[in-house]
Amino acid sequence: MSVDFVINRFSSTYSLTTSATVDDPIDGILDVSATGVFYISEAAIQSVFQVQTDSIDIADSLASDLHHYIFMDRWPITTVLNPVNGMMDKSLSYNAIMNVNNPPKMLIKHDFMRYLSTKLFNTPQGVDLFNNETEMINGLNSIGYQAYQQDISASLWKYATTSTYPTTPYASGGFVVDPITGLKSTTGDITTDDNICYILLNRLLEIRSERFKNIVVDANGLFPLPLLIGDTLNFTFTINPASGQNNLTGVPTFGGRKYQIKLIIDDGTNTNTTQID
Repeated sequence: MSVDFVINRFSSTYSLTTSATVDDPIDGILDVSATGVFYISEAAIQSVFQVQTDSIDIADSLASDLHHYIFMDRWPITTVLNPVNGMMDKSLSYNAIMNVNNPPKMLIKHDFMRYLSTKLFNTPQGVDLFNNETEMINGLNSIGYQAYQQDISASLWKYATTSTYPTTPYASGGFVVDPITGLKSTTGDITTDDNICYILLNRLLEIRSERFKNIVVDANGLFPLPLLIGDTLNFTFTINPASGQNNLTGVPTFGGRKYQIKLIIDDGTNTNTTQID
């Protein structure tokens, strides 16, 4: 059975600084939630998240016996987890706003524009009424890039094997350097959400311990986390409208839109979409 992991460290909330404007506004209101997806292959994610042990039984290992490695130099360049580029026209995505016929733009940033249109004009098809659509898309791209750099990529690189984060605060053993390879890893002494490999390992041990029965350990004691096709890594991304956006059409104040971002582990046949506009 597949596993749905929740990566709280990746979750974030951002607000637009640009308000939508039109020449002849009308009003409306609606709010729903949605899911955008990305793909990463089983081979790729297993090469990134690995564990080192000298114990025969992984389930009985002490926290100090296990070292968690994140090989970010192996992360596929085709999987850029910018939340606003989450795809909403793929399997396992959920979309309740884009009820238009074959819309050409199917990423989260386009959904948010239709969300604003629905709130302001009572239809998702009113995006063309915004006379600053390009500026708003640029704003969404900007907050998506900020979330990717500060909340997602930064947390993955923090405890990566080639991290520049200092190990000094963890001299007791939480964040360590291999004296032979020079690679950095964590132990179970760091139990916070940003010790991502540790979080994934312990979730698997908790609900899918059978996956560890046939693991293959290499000469250095390393083995890939048994993350399999069909598993997903999930976090949330909330976009709030610019302050006073409701004043455009005189509708009541409305909040943001909270998205589930789902990273699906597959066989490598699916591709991720990156769309600038």
